Amino acid sequence: MSLEIKEKHGIFEILGKVTTQHVGALNSYFDSILEREDSFVVSLEKVTVLDSGAAHFFEKLYQKSVRQNKVISLIGRQNSSVTDILNATKTNYILSPDRI
Repeated sequence: MSLEIKEKHGIFEILGKVTTQHVGALNSYFDSILEREDSFVVSLEKVTVLDSGAAHFFEKLYQKSVRQNKVISLIGRQNSSVTDILNATKTNYILSPDRI
């Protein structure tokens, strides 16, 4: 499954593989979301593959939202495909503590 993003009830759900190859497209997509939203939720629960480049992208997105005084909630602690790489890259602090 390739990368797909679905917006449902204000939650942006990412499905499939998220790799360094997708970072440019993700950056453009979420920059436009940051421009128009003060807060939003990104679900990583249905991500099947996350590589270190993508993990660092989400960390930068999280940090950018903080600098802009916006709130991004990244959910997906139950997904070991996500938490394993976030733990390995020491970026797991970006995940919200609870499901929304």
